[in-house]
Amino acid sequence: MDLTTTKTINSSSNRIVFLDYLRVISITLVLMVHAIELFYLAVDHVSMKPGDDFWVALMSSPIRACVPLFVMASGYLLVPVKDTPSVFYKRRFTRILYPFIIWSVLYAIVPYLFGVDNFDVMQRKMTTLLHNFNLESGHLWFVYMLVGVYLFLPIISPWLKTASKRFIEFYLVLWFITSFHHFAKLAFPTGVYGEVFWNEFHSLFYFSGHLGFIVLAFYFRKFVDLGKTKSRLLGLVIFLVGYAITFTVFREMLAHTNEIYFVELPFRFCTPNVILMTIGLFLMIRTIDYQNEKVYKVVKELSRLSYGVYLSHLFFIGLSWTYVVQPMNLSTPVSILLVTALTWIASYILVKLLSYLPKSKYFVG
Repeated sequence: MDLTTTKTINSSSNRIVFLDYLRVISITLVLMVHAIELFYLAVDHVSMKPGDDFWVALMSSPIRACVPLFVMASGYLLVPVKDTPSVFYKRRFTRILYPFIIWSVLYAIVPYLFGVDNFDVMQRKMTTLLHNFNLESGHLWFVYMLVGVYLFLPIISPWLKTASKRFIEFYLVLWFITSFHHFAKLAFPTGVYGEVFWNEFHSLFYFSGHLGFIVLAFYFRKFVDLGKTKSRLLGLVIFLVGYAITFTVFREMLAHTNEIYFVELPFRFCTPNVILMTIGLFLMIRTIDYQNEKVYKVVKELSRLSYGVYLSHLFFIGLSWTYVVQPMNLSTPVSILLVTALTWIASYILVKLLSYLPKSKYFVG
């Protein structure tokens, strides 16, 4: 039985209210993640001024659920897939791939147009797009991941339609076990569960990755209805446990190394601590049903343009910091919040203007 309650549905637009709030919250957290990176992330190592390690750990740790929440929104809405695979792929990929291609090209050529890159660098970036994203548009890794998840949804949907609650829980338990993989490799560098250099596909490989968030969202929609109070209290507790683990492990890693690979291990999305934070936040956000006409109109608008904001925002992170915030010499936490706010505003204005163009869906999704 699907436990989605009518109180979460906006009857005039048939929208699931809390998902609009979830998208706005998630994109805000994404922007903040990238604003915080200004204070610790160098090209190939961690570098920060004294005292910033505390603020980075405090502010960056709790927001690492941003991407998993986006994935869960897709799972909550899309599975089981009701259309034929061809219809589903056409609808979803038309929405995400055309804007993705356009923005990928823009990130490659705009620095050249403004004299930051020479022609050879721009040409190299364009060539890279044939097989991967460029470092300057690193946030677009998300789209590659999302494409992979969408490709798999029609395959997993028949199972979800018929699977029992226990069977889905079996999958989720194995998925959660795989989330310890990165930490396990600290103790066993050569690999775990049969993983070796000639076989990276260990025994639980096929239960790992972001697809688990899709199944988790479906599980919550179909089987979990705790009510507002229990959802908020339980969600808060689970979130705080994940936050505490993330904060502690990040500080511990930072005390021993400045290598990005190790320092950011607790920030990876498919880790047990981030999964806990994601579950906690999802439980709490799911209870939001505030539909004041003026407020919800704004939320719907921001939610509608959130993909375009995601695609475009990296242009404005550096500009906001370099030309506005850095010269003001503010404290680290205030600077982070201000860069996030300015990036949100600039990205929204750009995407809103683009939305008025003919065929705007090819720019903003």
